Amino acid sequence: MSNLIHPEVYSKVSPAKKLVVLLHGVGSNGHDVIKLVPYVKDHLPDCHFIAPHGIEPYDMASYGRQWFSLQDRTSYVMKRLLGRNVPSVNDLIKQKQIALSVTNKETIIVGFSQGAMMAIYLTLVEMEPFLCTIGFSGLLVAPPSCINTMTPICLIHGMLDTVVTVDAIDHARKYLSGHNIPCSTHKLKDLAHSIDHRGLDIAVDFIKKSGLKK
Repeated sequence: MSNLIHPEVYSKVSPAKKLVVLLHGVGSNGHDVIKLVPYVKDHLPDCHFIAPHGIEPYDMASYGRQWFSLQDRTSYVMKRLLGRNVPSVNDLIKQKQIALSVTNKETIIVGFSQGAMMAIYLTLVEMEPFLCTIGFSGLLVAPPSCINTMTPICLIHGMLDTVVTVDAIDHARKYLSGHNIPCSTHKLKDLAHSIDHRGLDIAVDFIKKSGLKK
């Protein structure tokens, strides 16, 4: 990983006041999700965007990265792999926070698909709350213990998704509500396993509102 340069887009405000961490889906890399930034950066001028590459090579193809293996998708295996790999992802985030002189309170975690799984799991086990967390087309894999109940979480999912079906959002909402975690959920019609302009608009609005509440 040390030879992989993580894509980033710099804030229009110097120094940046917030950090947005974009976590890609399985088999992809940071270059894919950083392409979303031009659509939102004018609405978030004080944010610095970084899209780390997955911490492991994708183990089901000869290219791409992953946050953890999906060869075995049973819940207990994914929970174990997420728990094992979260510290490495957290280290990537901490390094950029130190460089920007920001903390979790000024950090937004955004994930797509497997990246959303990592984003949510990471959020739930962090001691210090993030500004907010946003998951697109993801699945909640609950950690053994829910430590952080203060970070507001927004979940966005296409109703035509056949990769991670939309009922995943109902499971997640039930878990988050049961732990009194502020959550906002959105099911988008005519959308498959993807991110569209509607989802980006929801995400920008959620980030802005979360910032106002701090």
